[in-house]
Formats: sequence, C-alpha cells, structure tokens
Amino acid sequence: MGGVSEGDDVLARWSDGLLYLGNVKRVDGVKQCCLVRFEDNSEFWVLRKDIHSFSVGVEEVCCICDAPPLKEPLINCLKCRHCYHPECHTPSIEPEADSNSWICRQCVFAVATKRGGAIKRGRFARLMQIMKLRLPYQLSSLDWDPQHLTNQQQCYCYCAGPGEWNLKMLQCGSCGQWFHEACTQCLTKPLLYGDRFYEFQCSVCANGPETIQRLPMSWVDLAHLVLYHLSLCCKRKYFDFDHEIMSFANENWDSLLLGSLSDTPRQDRCHNLLNALNSNKDRFVSGKEIKKKKCLFGLQVRAPPPLTSDSSPLITDPPINITQRRSHLECISIAKRRCVCPNF
Repeated sequence: MGGVSEGDDVLARWSDGLLYLGNVKRVDGVKQCCLVRFEDNSEFWVLRKDIHSFSVGVEEVCCICDAPPLKEPLINCLKCRHCYHPECHTPSIEPEADSNSWICRQCVFAVATKRGGAIKRGRFARLMQIMKLRLPYQLSSLDWDPQHLTNQQQCYCYCAGPGEWNLKMLQCGSCGQWFHEACTQCLTKPLLYGDRFYEFQCSVCANGPETIQRLPMSWVDLAHLVLYHLSLCCKRKYFDFDHEIMSFANENWDSLLLGSLSDTPRQDRCHNLLNALNSNKDRFVSGKEIKKKKCLFGLQVRAPPPLTSDSSPLITDPPINITQRRSHLECISIAKRRCVCPNF
C-alpha cells in the first residue's frame, strides 16, 4: 500500500473527525486498511483513506495518485512536506501557490478541528473555510442505508473521514450528508449525543459559511435527549431523576439552547421534566415499573429523540456497533492525546 508501511507513525482520523497518533502494526493491501496501535496500546483497523502518514518517500511523487511530476512541478505542503499535483488536491492548487507557504487540506483540518467545533478565527480558520467549499469525494458515489444514516464507504463530512450519525454529527438539510461537530464552524455550544434539533446547511450547499438554526424542543424532547446522552456517556440505562437527570439539565441549561423553554424558572423545570417522563410511557420507563426505585428513569429504546420531520416515529435501528469500533466516547475515556502534523 503506497505511502504507509509497518512501523510507521501515523495520524488516524477517527469517527469524531479528529486525528489520533498511532503506529502501523500491519498493512492489508487488499482491503486497503491498516492495523494501528494507539497510545493507550489499543489496536484497531483503520481504512487507508483515514490515515495521514508522516513519511515522505525518496522519490518525488504525488501523495494522492503516486505519479511523478507531469507538465507542472509538484507542490509541497509546508507542514507535512507531502507533494501534490495541483489538480489532485481539493480544492485545486492555484498556479501562484508557493511551497514555502502553501498548506494542504489534511494539515489545515489537523490544526483547525477540535471538540465542540472548529476554530473560527485566524489563518487556519480562513483556510478551512476555503477548503470546505468543495468535498474531496463525489457525494453521489456513496451507498446509503434506507434511512440515510450510514454509508458503506464510511465517508462523511468535509474531511471524508468515518463517522457515527448519533455521536455529535449534523446532517445537512440540502445534501443529506453528515458532518462532524469538530469540523463545523457554526456552533455556539457543543452538541449532545443524539442532538439533531438543528436546521443545518453545509458550506458546499451554502456556497459559503455554514448556516444553522436551533429547532424548537418540547419537554419530552429534552427528557429524551438528556437520557440518551447520559446513557452513552455512562453506559447505563437507568438514572436518578434528582441527582443525575435534573442535575445535568440544570448544570447545562444555557448550553442546551432550549428556545422558549430557556426562560423556565428553576423551580418549574423539575415539575415539567418529571411530568414528561411519567406521561410518555412509549418513550420512557420508570423504576417502579420494573420493581426498582420509582425515582429512576430510562429509555424504552436507546435511540436519539425523533424529529417531527422523521418519516418513522423513532429510529430504532442500532447505530454502528460502538463496542467493536473505537468510538468518540472511548477516545475521551482514555484521555488520548490529540496530535497534529509536526512543526505546528
């Protein structure tokens, strides 16, 4: 497999859109993937498309097509020193580009992406916005499931990396593609897991900066979202109403961006949330129904809250098996150090 060999240190793009440092232990040229050992000694297979190598070959060839210079010389990235044909890079490299200052798409995203949303100011923020006007793949070539949640190629977002739609991703209302929280520049607050209550348009469809608008939420939606988020974070089904559900809601009240619910006095929030949990048995189950404490609540089905625009009342198909693939949650739990290209 061109460009990557056993023993190489690499950056692997994960399903959260971020890059993590690892070492290649095995290379499968047939399946176009590598077994990567990460800094916590865990090992996972990563698709070649999601691996960014530090190594630069002796021969000067394009890192995209592996071909030598053609009519025009190759352009070197200032940071990673990888070479590109001007037309192989997305977007195409301008004729006046200088190898002493030009930075490739991979390195721009390595610097600009972060949890909670990409950087919004500075040189790399501006470069990222330019890069985001075009996708580095053909959207029409992706094979989607019937609900348009996952594709076979595991290709999402501006970065073309893997993703899990229910783990902090936004779906563009125009093209239907899913985008990582870490790669978007429009968010004012971090996403919760399963939070799809946004009307979002990507930079490609907007032909400029992304647009986003918070959708209205009901108390039932809020209760469902909090329970779903807690169930993924804590890997439990049932949560104490006062000490966990209500506590989480109050501590994150401003970040939840609840619209008309935002002005609810603190003393009234408890009544409204408790009423939502007790009055919607199709969504929630209480502890007293399963001979546990009545102050405990959980979801009937661990799935994100549905939108009114959903064709089905509730998405119950399980997301990608997060016990077999390294999820965003696992990356957080091991406190893996995020790395970017050298010299940043």
